[in-house]
Amino acid sequence: MNGISSLYGWEVEHADHSVIRQYNEDGSENPSTMIRVDEVVRASILPRASGMPRHDILLDAVRGERFVRRFGRGILKDQGAGVKLTEYVHCLVTTHYRLWVLSSTGQSIVANPDLEVYP
Repeated sequence: MNGISSLYGWEVEHADHSVIRQYNEDGSENPSTMIRVDEVVRASILPRASGMPRHDILLDAVRGERFVRRFGRGILKDQGAGVKLTEYVHCLVTTHYRLWVLSSTGQSIVANPDLEVYP
C-alpha cells in the first residue's frame, strides 16, 4: 500500500523478546499473521515519517490484559471525481481497550474494546 495507509506501521514484542515489525529495513512487508497473539507483551504503532508521534501499549498480564489483534481500516470519501482514500486508521485491540491511531495526524483515541471508530 502507498500513501496515507503507509505513514505508520505496527510492531510487536513477544515474551521471548523477539520483535516483529510490519516493514523490514528493505521495505518489504510482514503479514500480521506472524504475530503470536498469546505471547505479545508490547504492541506499537510506529511512524514512518519524521515528526509524527509513536504509540506504545504495554500489556498488564497481572490484571488479565491480553493482546487480541491489530487491524487497519481505510476511510473512503467521494471527492467528486471519484472515491479517494482520505484517512487510514490503525487499531490495536486488547481485552481491556482499543487504541486507535489516525495516520494523517497521529492522533490517538483509547476506547472500550468493542467500540468502533469512523472518523
